Amino acid sequence: MLIPTVAPPFPLAWGFSTKHSDSNELPERMLDQAHGCTIWEASGTLREGDGHWTFEPGLRIGVRVADCVPILLAGLISGKPWVAALHAGWRGAVAGILRVGVGKYLDLKGVASDLYFAFGPCIQPCHFEVGPEVVDAARRDPAWRNDLAAPGPSGRHHLDLHGLLRTQALDMGLDPKKDGSVKRCTLCERELFYSHRGGDTGRQWGWIEICASKA
Repeated sequence: MLIPTVAPPFPLAWGFSTKHSDSNELPERMLDQAHGCTIWEASGTLREGDGHWTFEPGLRIGVRVADCVPILLAGLISGKPWVAALHAGWRGAVAGILRVGVGKYLDLKGVASDLYFAFGPCIQPCHFEVGPEVVDAARRDPAWRNDLAAPGPSGRHHLDLHGLLRTQALDMGLDPKKDGSVKRCTLCERELFYSHRGGDTGRQWGWIEICASKA
């Protein structure tokens, strides 16, 4: 299990699983992921969407990925812990799932600069070759920087999904000192991670849980 490199100021368990993680540490599947931007309040039931959030201590939530980016969010709202897990492939990242997730936190009266965030292992720009339509779609994001895509050896562009999400995060006022991302490539490290482009059918998780206080 890989743990984000920052720690929010409340009891929290969170991490990114690998091929070798103990399945007992993983959450129940509560999302039928569709590469969109639908985010639910977690209820323990299976619903179509690509993110969920909760105030509930002891409820472990997560997203399943194999090259896409698992996003974990954690912050306080009026002194009460709030967490979310989001699934971002290029479609979700370009469509703004992170903006939707942070927007939910703000709607609930959270403060952007108080929010901790972590992007997990995914296919990194060394291997993430995309067509021009993907780059064109990404360029429409208001936080776009030209260095987020560069021509690769074949002449096709390679896209930096972590970089795109981080520019979105900073554009929304998140604090770079609260970024606990784990930047590892799922295709480079096939012995550790599942990779869809590598032909794997398995999935790893990004998961998060507010720890229940002891009585």
